[in-house]
Amino acid sequence: MPRGSTRPSVIFTAVLDAAARQLHIASSEAAAFRHTGIRGDERAAALASFLRRHLPSNLGVAKGEAIDFLDRRTGQLDILIYDADMAAPISTQSENVLIPAESLLAVIEVKTTLTQNDLNGCYMASRKVRAIRPFKQSFVAAREEGRPAEDGNFRCMYIVFSYETNLSAEDWLNKEFKRLELAATSVKGKLNLIDVVYVLNRGMIRPAKNAGKTNDKDELNMFLEFYLHLVNFLRREMPRRPAMDWQAYSSKTSRGWLPLAAPE
Repeated sequence: MPRGSTRPSVIFTAVLDAAARQLHIASSEAAAFRHTGIRGDERAAALASFLRRHLPSNLGVAKGEAIDFLDRRTGQLDILIYDADMAAPISTQSENVLIPAESLLAVIEVKTTLTQNDLNGCYMASRKVRAIRPFKQSFVAAREEGRPAEDGNFRCMYIVFSYETNLSAEDWLNKEFKRLELAATSVKGKLNLIDVVYVLNRGMIRPAKNAGKTNDKDELNMFLEFYLHLVNFLRREMPRRPAMDWQAYSSKTSRGWLPLAAPE
């Protein structure tokens, strides 16, 4: 979208609005299942299906774990977005993949109705994501206003996507932000462990920016901003990643080699 544009493309907006409606429909259909785990899986699958259709083909979208060269793992995550050109999954099972940390670009945890316990769990999970070491370095937080970027490190966007929240609509942004502060405190972490909280029927919060926006007039308008925020991050982050060296995942490859005499 060119700089200075006062509004997004009408057609592009219509496509994203239709996608948001489909997610609402998928959420309603998932309610037919009694088991909360099945309902959650169905709603996560609906979002993953949308992302597969609308993100570039060189990006993988799957459920599973990421692992680093020291065998540290993230634990199971609802949706992983990874650079499929850099590396195929180390392991692909019927429902989950295991990918190298170097290819991990974004994580989306999907919730049906967002609660304080959900946010506490997401902050704990995000700490595990930050603890892995891609390229033997760290995932870092987004740049904060007035502070320089941390050169030589990489980012993995962490998103909480929820279909609903158990908070009332009145003053929702401030109440949800307060819960985020409590959740960060519960794990002795910073607010910026989570980059985005998006609630489909309410709006979006960016914790590190202390900023939020509600749907207000149009129930679906924030889905466009959510999508563009994710896509713009992926576009910026992917070129920063160097080529992957698979030898980091092997044992000391320089050892065990024996000198051989050339034939006379």
